[in-house]
Amino acid sequence: MRRLFAAALALFLLDGPAWPAQMSQASSLKPVFDVMDIVEGNYAGDKKFTQDDMVNAALTGVSGGLDRYSEFLDQQAFKDMKEETKGQFGGVGIEIGFMGAKLSVIAPIEGTPADKAGLLGGDHIARIDGVSTDGMKIIDAVHRIKGTPGTKVVLTILREGYSPRDYTLQRAIITPINVRYRVLDNGIGYATIRSFSEKTAENLAVALDEFRKKGVTGVILDLRSNPGGLLAEAVRVVDLFIPGGKLIVSTEGRDPRQSARYYSNPKLNPATFPLVVMTNDHSASASEIVSGALKDWGRAVIAGRRTFGKASVQSIQPITRDDSKAMRLTIAHYYTPKHKEIHEVGIEADFNIPSPRYPALMRKFADVSQFNAFAASLFASGTQWMDPVALKEGRLAPVPKGESAEEFDRRLETEFRKWATGVGSTIEDEDWFEGREMALQQVRIAVMRRVKGEEAARKMAVEFDPQVKTASALLKLALASKAEFR
Repeated sequence: MRRLFAAALALFLLDGPAWPAQMSQASSLKPVFDVMDIVEGNYAGDKKFTQDDMVNAALTGVSGGLDRYSEFLDQQAFKDMKEETKGQFGGVGIEIGFMGAKLSVIAPIEGTPADKAGLLGGDHIARIDGVSTDGMKIIDAVHRIKGTPGTKVVLTILREGYSPRDYTLQRAIITPINVRYRVLDNGIGYATIRSFSEKTAENLAVALDEFRKKGVTGVILDLRSNPGGLLAEAVRVVDLFIPGGKLIVSTEGRDPRQSARYYSNPKLNPATFPLVVMTNDHSASASEIVSGALKDWGRAVIAGRRTFGKASVQSIQPITRDDSKAMRLTIAHYYTPKHKEIHEVGIEADFNIPSPRYPALMRKFADVSQFNAFAASLFASGTQWMDPVALKEGRLAPVPKGESAEEFDRRLETEFRKWATGVGSTIEDEDWFEGREMALQQVRIAVMRRVKGEEAARKMAVEFDPQVKTASALLKLALASKAEFR
């Protein structure tokens, strides 16, 4: 058996890049073979380990011991990574996660099979192709829902106020919306980047052109909780805002071939809008390249929180001839145009905007998607005190009786608290007083989601976002004082 393991491992390693001479010596690999022999002959656990399992585990251990960003990518992980950076995959078009303990639809992607079928944020996914999701991990659910375009998957959906229903969805090529943009009510352009995958800069350029046409007075670029992505896309995004010939980022590695300097494109006509970039402590990697370059060149004000501080460059190196497995290896670190350290330091915000504080009431109800459930009850019950025209348009407005907005809010408050009590979630007066305004906003967003879909709900959520409001105020202040945004 030892010879079989040794032969298998040797063939596996020969499929990959050349290894250091000392690693090819049998004496260096002897402990690995010994462990394989011991496992093969003695392990009595539930899982039966194959040779491939043990080789994968060994490679995972080697790469995982380097730093927290280097890792071994098995066949599935490598496939997922390529889909993520390419920006498209075969699936039905939903973001999923847990609401309470239930696997749920966070949001459907506009125009996808899930969106066209009528799935909504807050829907609970009870089964996938007949398999219960109780205790299922997110990654397992994702792999069950994704698949070859043209094939079908059946999702059993539980929705408040309705009987369980099976949705048979035909998978398609899904291209997630990576850049969302809109003009806010105050005339400021707002664009948020989800991650830096292929065509991110191209999509942002479309947003900037739209802002030009609509005559916006300034732009907010939201990079909050953006984990990063492709270095090239980060460089192209900065290109959209600064003149040509300026250093955007430099990389430095142990191997001189990994050291490089990236400059802005002199052929582009950069946007000259006053610019605020929003960041938080989950903005990382490519987000920090963009915010660091725009800050160093005085092109933008950074508002929010200090960024995460991940400034290492990873190279993806296939290690088999069929490119089925790979290693993500840290090969360099990058620096801002002024050669400021980012790694483990981050980009400091020019204006600190505290993260929103969520009252106990909001934490209690948001976790179990109660706002979506209350909105569903409004439609299911045919509530007489609601204006049917307003509901159809996706807004909550006073019935045409001369009732003021304040009176309507009090009525809505009463109905929500009564409904909450009916489902076993009594709200204490003190908790309601603290979270009332935010709760009523979330009810309005949930109604909008019901009537006009996820994109309309997202737009309303941005208008309510207190951090976006603060960033808007900063832009207005800068415009009023005629501050320069070079």
